[in-house]
Amino acid sequence: MSPIILIITISTFLTAILSGMFGMAGGLILMTILLGFMPVAAAMSVHACIQLVSNAWRSFLWRRHIVWRVLPPYFAGMVAGFGIMLMVRFVPDKGVVFLAMGALPLLAMAGERYVTLYITNKVHTFFTATILTFVQMTAGVVGPLLDLLYNNAPLTRKEIVGTKAFTQSTMHLTRLIYFGSLVPLVSGQAVWPDSIPGWAIPGFMVAAIAGTSAAGVILHRMSDHHFKKFTRILVTIVCLYCLGQGVRLTFF
Repeated sequence: MSPIILIITISTFLTAILSGMFGMAGGLILMTILLGFMPVAAAMSVHACIQLVSNAWRSFLWRRHIVWRVLPPYFAGMVAGFGIMLMVRFVPDKGVVFLAMGALPLLAMAGERYVTLYITNKVHTFFTATILTFVQMTAGVVGPLLDLLYNNAPLTRKEIVGTKAFTQSTMHLTRLIYFGSLVPLVSGQAVWPDSIPGWAIPGFMVAAIAGTSAAGVILHRMSDHHFKKFTRILVTIVCLYCLGQGVRLTFF
């Protein structure tokens, strides 16, 4: 096993634990790691593949807590957002991706006191999902932005994790389709790195499922208050790192 495959496998397991606990943060960290080893298009594809499995398994584990009534307007927004991406056909460079990963979550958290959104409001959900789909295709992660829809909603931590996992599963599948079919025609970038053979994918999937399952034990014991508090601290630390990387790659 090559060092890169080993690092990605371990990172997949650990970040799946974080995502399983907080419903986010893990994907942000994993994307940061992948960008250190491969070009943007390849990192987006590998990240989408791993996160699809992780989120799908998490949504299965918490299927009894999924709030199904909020899904139709969310999926309608995804369709609209994907249509925008088909028209724009934008593939960012690494500097832009890092800047977006660092800035957007911090802006989302800062905007909580000024913007009040509810996942239970169909209009809020539709327009937010439209924007998030575009952001997902360019920055690779939308967890902190997606939290704007959930922070004020009358939902428990288990309902938040389960519902977000289900919607993110479909979001990652959409991103995999975008980067697997359209990006090669637009940018000429390879959508899968030569350093990762096909046989490594099952290992990534097992690591994602194992990490997600392990997180369930911790989530059961965590209070809603600590759930939201620890999420903010973790995301802030990762975002500051991403901003530093983005500034370095873009301006120096």
